[in-house]
Amino acid sequence: MEQFLKAVAYYYKRWHEFEMDLHHHPAIEIMYVIDGKCQIEIDDRIVDMRKGQYIFIQSHVKHRLIIDKGHPCRMLNVEFILHSSKVTHYMSINQLFQTNPSLQTLFDQNERYFLLKDDEAVYFTLRHLVLELDHQSADNQLLIDNLMVQLLLWIDRNRREYNEQTNNQHIKKALTYIHEHYDSEIKVENLAHITHLHPSYLHKIFRLSLGMSINQYITKVRLDKAKMLLINTEIPVTEISNYVGVNTSQYFSNLFKKETGLSPSAYREHFCEI
Repeated sequence: MEQFLKAVAYYYKRWHEFEMDLHHHPAIEIMYVIDGKCQIEIDDRIVDMRKGQYIFIQSHVKHRLIIDKGHPCRMLNVEFILHSSKVTHYMSINQLFQTNPSLQTLFDQNERYFLLKDDEAVYFTLRHLVLELDHQSADNQLLIDNLMVQLLLWIDRNRREYNEQTNNQHIKKALTYIHEHYDSEIKVENLAHITHLHPSYLHKIFRLSLGMSINQYITKVRLDKAKMLLINTEIPVTEISNYVGVNTSQYFSNLFKKETGLSPSAYREHFCEI
């Protein structure tokens, strides 16, 4: 059955010292901080929000707003549902997902909320949407539908850019650790710990970013270091494996020959002749 986006609540509000009761509702809610700061208690966590940030809360997720004394906060809230309708709409949510599959991740109930910083595009769209909703009629239904779709597209782009930036930071931390510890044992659990990511998710973004697995990258770094040491130093070939964190010289020789087609000794001799 085709479903469509429908706004069910939308309002501006300047909050002063206030603690909302913990509650939930069937609607998805977007809470945008226009000015000031606030906190959202959600899933037993406290989320801090400041001007230009907004939170996207999935349906039926318990949450409440907290405003500290002396720190008022002006917000714009929009709540919407997915519903079946006989009214002609611009585009169903099903068509929207087909056109832009990444939008489906916005409605993933496993991610109960997400917090983002706006570049003003989301606020601009929210303002126009609320203004049109205040004058809702058959004449502007198409415009309202269009603005709802625009809102989701801006949020999706905002989120993907944030995730890409965040993932890059995580990858950078993992790479730094690898390049500083290649001479000892490196476990994926070590990298997951310093990046604060689940190992499987770290594997996923690592492969997407570098085109190889974590272990493949570690092996590449070790072999590149070994090549440099074989060419530029007089460290005995039998000791090179210890310098690059490979347990045994025999295993190191096998890895090296598989990579270069030469044994470590032959590789050194070849470049010495050159």
